[in-house]
Amino acid sequence: MDVRDVARSHVDALENSAAANQRILLISGIITPQLVVNYIRKNFPELRSRVPEGNPAQILPPGVHPTDWDTRVSLDILAKGTKDGKWEYVDLETSVTDTVKTMINNRVI
Repeated sequence: MDVRDVARSHVDALENSAAANQRILLISGIITPQLVVNYIRKNFPELRSRVPEGNPAQILPPGVHPTDWDTRVSLDILAKGTKDGKWEYVDLETSVTDTVKTMINNRVI
């Protein structure tokens, strides 16, 4: 979950009457170390020597089969607080890319 989505959902919970007294699941999708590595290596070739490749095709460890969360109610509630009636999460690739850019700009890595 991207921190921008968490912040936006908290503001929405204060301003959106549909969110009153509701538990809202914030789940944007699957995240695994391999997915993060894949996006870093794809978008920052200059970091490839510092980020292990792993097995790019194997997103999950063998035998791991995650279950899905039903977030339809949460998305419906959050959408009611938007001008256009739509709620979309920041996708994982954008979240990882923006995070690494920030780290590079702040000389963390």
